[in-house]
Amino acid sequence: MISFALLGLAVPAGLSMFTYYWARNYLLDQRLSSALHQTQTNANLARTLLGGSSPDPAQLLDSLASPSTSEPVLYYERHWYGSSAAAGPDTMPAPLIKVVASEHQAARQLYDRNRNKELAIGIPLPGGSAYFQVFSLADLTSTLATLRDALVGGSLLAFAVSLALGSWATRRVLKPVRDIGQAAASIAAGRLDARLDAEGDAELAELATGFNTMVSSLQDRLERDARFASDVSHELRSPLTTLNSAVQIMQNRRHELSSRSARALDLLTAEVERFQRLVEDLLEISRYDAGVAQLDLEPVDVAALVERLLVESGQPVTVQARSRAGGATVVADRRRLEHAVGNLIRNAVVHAGGVTGACVAYDGDETVITIEDRGPGIDAEDREAVFERFARGRAAGRRSSGGGVGLGLALVREHLCLQGGTVHFEPADPCGSRFVVTIPGGRP
Repeated sequence: MISFALLGLAVPAGLSMFTYYWARNYLLDQRLSSALHQTQTNANLARTLLGGSSPDPAQLLDSLASPSTSEPVLYYERHWYGSSAAAGPDTMPAPLIKVVASEHQAARQLYDRNRNKELAIGIPLPGGSAYFQVFSLADLTSTLATLRDALVGGSLLAFAVSLALGSWATRRVLKPVRDIGQAAASIAAGRLDARLDAEGDAELAELATGFNTMVSSLQDRLERDARFASDVSHELRSPLTTLNSAVQIMQNRRHELSSRSARALDLLTAEVERFQRLVEDLLEISRYDAGVAQLDLEPVDVAALVERLLVESGQPVTVQARSRAGGATVVADRRRLEHAVGNLIRNAVVHAGGVTGACVAYDGDETVITIEDRGPGIDAEDREAVFERFARGRAAGRRSSGGGVGLGLALVREHLCLQGGTVHFEPADPCGSRFVVTIPGGRP
C-alpha cells in the first residue's frame, strides 16, 4: 500500500515539476521577448525624437506606447526622467545602469523590488543618453503561483487517490491470505471444522481445495486417534480392575508374605496405581477430544479443598487465605478443580521436593490459587511446553519409573479451561516453582 501511494505521489509530482518549470520558462521567455520588442521600439522612437531641435524629455516619455505594467525611464544630459515621480535610477539595479549608461551596452536584468519580480531593460542612445524600461512581473508571478498551487493540489489528490486505491487493492489481494491465517488460527485453537471458500477466488481455488483436504485429513486422523485412545482406555479398565482386585487380596494377606515378597507387592501396588491414573487420564483426554466433557457445577470452598488435598498428600503446609472472610467460595466442578489442584500438589511432591506454600486469594472477579514448591524450577523455554500433552521437560529422560507420562499438567489446563479458568507458571523467590490457578467468580 505504501509503495502504491509513493508511486502515486512520485509520478504526478514529477510531471507537476516538469510542467511547472516548462510553463515558467515558456511564459518568462514570452514576456522577455515582448518586453525586448517593446523596449527596442521605444528606444528607436526616443533616438529619433532626441535627434530633433529642442527635444522635451518629459513630452517624449508621454508619447511612448508603454503597457500599464511598465515604466519608461530616460537618462538625458545627466538627468533622469521618468513617467512617474517614483521612476528613476532608484528603481533599477546599479550594475544595469552602469553597463548601459557608462559602458554603452544594451543589457537586461531580473530582480526583486518591494517583494515583486521586475525586469529592467536598458538600451544606450547617442550622446551618452540611455533609455530604460522597467516591467513589473507581478501578474506573471501570480499566474505561476496559481499554476504551482494547482499542480501541488493535483499531486496531493493523486497521492490520496493512490493511497485509497492501494489500500483497496491490498485488502483485496491479501483477503485470501487473511482467510487462510484465520482458518489456521482456528485449527490451532482446536476448531477443526474451519474451512476455506474454494470458490471465492479462481486463482486460489487450488490452494483452498488443498488446504481443506489437508484439514479434513487431519480432522479424520485426530478423530481416529481419539477413538483409538478412548477404546484402548476402556479396554484396559477390565484387566486393570482384575489387577486391582488381585493386589487388594494380596495386600489383605500381606502378613503371610516374606519381606522380599512384601517389597515386590509394594512395587506392584504402586505400578498398578500409576497405571490406573494413566488410564483415567487417557479417558479424560479422550472425553475432551470427543467434545463430550461435561461440568457438574456446585459451590466449592476453595481454601478447604486445597487444605484437604495438602493433608492427604502429607504436606505440612497451612493454606494462606487472603480474603475478608478467610476463604473463597466459587461455583465450579468440584471433581475437576480437585483433580487440577491435586495434580499440581502431586507434581510438587514427586518431582520438586514437596509443597512449600499454598495460598487462596479472592481478587476481584477471580479466585486465585497459588502452589509453590522447592524444586529446581522450569527452564524459560519449557514454561509453556510443560502444559502440552506428553511434555515432561528436559528431565524426562532422567525420571524414574514412578514419574508420569506428561499428561498431568495438560489435564490441569484442560480442567480449568473447561470452567473458564487458567493456569500459568512463575519462578518462585529465591528458587523453585509457583503455579498460579485462576477460577472465575468467587465471593469472600
